[in-house]
Amino acid sequence: MDRSLDASGQYQLGWRAQHTTAVVGEVLYCWGGEKKGLDVSHCDSPTKRLYTSAIDTFNLLSGIWSSQPTSGTPPLGIRGVSCAVINNNIYYFGGCCGHDSCFHNSLNCLDTLTLQWKELQPTSDNFVTKRSNGGMIVMGSEGEPQQLLVIGGYSPISIATSLATQYHLQFKYDTFTIPGVNNDHLRTNEQNIYNLSSGQWIVPIISGQCFPPTSHFIIERISHDKGIMYGGIATDGGGDISTNSIYLFQLSNCTINWECLNQGSVPNDGLWPKGRDFHDSTIINGVSTSPTLVMIGGVDSWNQPLNECLLLDTSQYNWMKIPLPESVNGRYAHTVSSFVVDPNHVFLIIVGGCTEAELKHVGGGVINRFNKPVTDPNITMVVELVFNDGQWSVGPVLDSFNIPLLYELILKERRKESYMIDKVKELQVINESLHHDLQVSRTNNQSLQEALLALESEKSLLEAKLLETKTILTKRKRDQEDSSHSNNIKKLKTDESVEEKQIMTDEDIEKLRATVEAFIAEIEEKKQVEDLKTKVADNERYTAKLMKEKEQLQERVTSLEEQSIKKTTSTKEVQFDYMIPSMDNLECLSDVQVAEKKLFLIQGDKLQLMNWEKYGLRIGVQEGSLLSSETVEAAVVALVGGQFKFPRNTVLVSAVYAVSLSKPLLKRLKLEIQHCIDLRGRPDLAQYLKFAIAPMSTSSLPYQFSIVEGGEFSSNSGYGSIHRNKFCLVCILGEEWTNGDTEEREEEEQQPQQEENEEEEGDKEGGEGSDSDDDDTSSTPPGASGACKESTKETNLPTNTVSVAGPATTPNTDHVNKAQSTGVKRAVTYAGLVYYEEKRVEDLVTFTAAKNLEALIQYIERKHSQAEIGPDISFSFKFPYDYVELNFDAPQKKPFTGWTLTPHTDPCRLYQEAIDKFGDKEHSRPSCCLISVYGSPDAVPFLNYFIPLEGVAHPVSLNIHRVRRNFTVPVHPSTNLTTSSSSSNTITEGTASSTGGASASATVDVDRVKKVINDVLVSHYARLNCLPKKSLMGLVSQLFTAKLISNEVRGDPSMEDCIDEFKASLDCKRKLPQVQEHCQKFLSSFIA
Repeated sequence: MDRSLDASGQYQLGWRAQHTTAVVGEVLYCWGGEKKGLDVSHCDSPTKRLYTSAIDTFNLLSGIWSSQPTSGTPPLGIRGVSCAVINNNIYYFGGCCGHDSCFHNSLNCLDTLTLQWKELQPTSDNFVTKRSNGGMIVMGSEGEPQQLLVIGGYSPISIATSLATQYHLQFKYDTFTIPGVNNDHLRTNEQNIYNLSSGQWIVPIISGQCFPPTSHFIIERISHDKGIMYGGIATDGGGDISTNSIYLFQLSNCTINWECLNQGSVPNDGLWPKGRDFHDSTIINGVSTSPTLVMIGGVDSWNQPLNECLLLDTSQYNWMKIPLPESVNGRYAHTVSSFVVDPNHVFLIIVGGCTEAELKHVGGGVINRFNKPVTDPNITMVVELVFNDGQWSVGPVLDSFNIPLLYELILKERRKESYMIDKVKELQVINESLHHDLQVSRTNNQSLQEALLALESEKSLLEAKLLETKTILTKRKRDQEDSSHSNNIKKLKTDESVEEKQIMTDEDIEKLRATVEAFIAEIEEKKQVEDLKTKVADNERYTAKLMKEKEQLQERVTSLEEQSIKKTTSTKEVQFDYMIPSMDNLECLSDVQVAEKKLFLIQGDKLQLMNWEKYGLRIGVQEGSLLSSETVEAAVVALVGGQFKFPRNTVLVSAVYAVSLSKPLLKRLKLEIQHCIDLRGRPDLAQYLKFAIAPMSTSSLPYQFSIVEGGEFSSNSGYGSIHRNKFCLVCILGEEWTNGDTEEREEEEQQPQQEENEEEEGDKEGGEGSDSDDDDTSSTPPGASGACKESTKETNLPTNTVSVAGPATTPNTDHVNKAQSTGVKRAVTYAGLVYYEEKRVEDLVTFTAAKNLEALIQYIERKHSQAEIGPDISFSFKFPYDYVELNFDAPQKKPFTGWTLTPHTDPCRLYQEAIDKFGDKEHSRPSCCLISVYGSPDAVPFLNYFIPLEGVAHPVSLNIHRVRRNFTVPVHPSTNLTTSSSSSNTITEGTASSTGGASASATVDVDRVKKVINDVLVSHYARLNCLPKKSLMGLVSQLFTAKLISNEVRGDPSMEDCIDEFKASLDCKRKLPQVQEHCQKFLSSFIA
């Protein structure tokens, strides 16, 4: 094994040629090829096994090489071997040993999780030709049967069996001679497909313009069913020639259709590369508008190195040359891999190869060609490609010496730049939105001003009319006063004059009434004017606020741009959205495990409830906490664990939450936090539950928690509530012992509690969260701020609620000085979670447990997001057990013939102490039990194996439910409806007979089949819609795994949405087998 170490003692990769590299996740794996010290004199030897049993890994996050031992038996073919990646597995085909004419056609798999080899197909004389220097890629998308396509290559005639050349009549086998080698060789265009599900080789049907027999080419996958091939060595008139044709191919079922692209067959800029071989390439997906092929190095027909890097746009098939130094390009028999950092930056990793060939006399007049390998500092080269404005450019180029110094630093800078760019774009969107709101506000302001001017004009007219009316009334009054002195004369007037005067008086009354009505209208107009003035003033204040926010946002954009230019590299262990003021206050958190972050908006002066029950938290906002026009951001982080220190005699019974506001409120918030103590039937335990806080900013870790007064715990809700106006880390603790340890605990907590009370009082004096009379409208009942004692005020508490604002008194005074268990720890409830994952021929079942808290459960489920979710169970530990054990020997009610369940540990236990420590610094993953489940091909179709849990308070069993992999759900005969051939939607399906021919056609109306299926769903809709929540969640997981529903429906599931998506996708099926397969997946999801 090559154990090269540099001056610092760090492992360094030695020279390598004709090897393989494959990227899995964030690690590059290098195996095989020629290297120093490799013994190739024998096909298999202890020395060779020593080298082939180790694999070199390059960490794509740190840029550090390491050598890892593997287990199992590695392949014998090490030169010219082909490899491909599916999930965590790397597959290797063929290759040669490096001596004589020893070539292979074996297929092997390396599991990168366990670093264990497994031989899928041994080297044998079958219809798959033994060969090397061909190509292999993966075909098929996720969720479909995965297939390995092997094409081309060469091998000696002596081992190219006649069976292969006679069997594959559609392929060609050209003979050629290698100088200095006695045996003649064959070069082929043979193509084979290996089905990973069936474990069988398949010979495909070939159509179109297939490539000639070729070796030493490159092949890459463009999509799940399309690929591209370029270059290589082909035979031309008995000699070898390096080709420069592009071949495109598409796989459909078992047919491969080929298309050849030569220079001039597609529009391009005139650049078309020379023919080459021994080159290598990588495909870059998800950066530009289409997959981009990157090709580096190689040699031409005269074995001269080609010093160039070329990029091919696979949508337009235009070539582009990228300038790179000769230390990168000037090589052959090397490998090229890619690592996408972000949508605009890609790292190319070039490993090993040779720089030139030397001709040497070996005696007898024979001259052989010897390759000169690439040596340090150029064995490993990292090149950054940058995609900007539709163009590719080159960033830093690092060699083996600079990679450990600069690679990790550059990677961090690029990720920070990407983060900054995204935030700047987000701010620009917010800025444009505010600008739009400002324009609308200005338009509304102008309209209000115009309306105000119109009302002012009307007001002036009314005032003039009012003055005129007052003048008339004054004149009439004087006339009446003058007439009062001549009453005697009036008495002498005739009855006709009296009647006339009476008429005049009635007219005056009418005029006065009209005047009064006009005056009232004037008052109303004045009120409208005042209202309009108020609206205008409010609008002007809102406009000023928008302008101020716009200026602040502009300043932040400028600040972000400056930070992006400076490219600062400081990082924190917890990254928050620093563009949000309330999130700024949470940046100081470190050494914590974050379950989720959430931002709420508190708007106006109304009563609000911010519901985050998905992570065990509710926040209540009192009425009048803000002005009607104000908005405050509330940032919340749910923490699974971290470096926390709690008071003695306590145990954590909730998640830890960090809460911060962008500005203070006028009244206190009500925090409701989920806990895992079962208070049903035991409300007295609530007196031992306490709220605890810790400052978010601390000079040194761990975070010191102290108990605070106040709080309520309902026996039927699973939540505790407390009112707070200062925010920090907050959680719920349970006291384990009482009396004997009380005095010590009270002394320990007296000082922190006193400081907390002083801070609260200071807040009240300062006006932040002042407990004035307004607080009486909150949900805090009378007596909530004192010790628990009998009082008539207790009747105001909700039913089954215990107030635990202060230390509780214990009625039994006989045990004052003796420590007694409170029973809290026994009342802790736990959630048992089951996950299924397919591991080749068997299933891996993971049973894990955590405190029954939504934050912890969501955190664990996110870690198993790709797994199938099993049923959840809830349990408590049975005293005196401190563990739960899975009993695999329990009698079973249902048959399980052909099924094997193998636990990975014996005994299979989860200890309470280990479960409780989940979230600590040393326990970042939950404790779990692993079970392997295997069903033989002739096993009973369904496995329902119940495993009782020993050590739990109430009996409960796990049901391991599996379906045999080769089991198919039969379609009900009622769906095979026949109809006349005149129907426009009728499809004729040919069914295969046992003799291999075709039986009589069956005519089926697919639309009628769909209608029957729809009627069945409608008739059972009410029953389906009554599924309990847990059953629905399990069904949704199965449907999502089968790709029958979208991720949006999975996030907020309902039975109606699931059925609608199934029916929508069913409408797209035009053939009966498609309908049957679709329905089978749907029914299988219900069965599982």
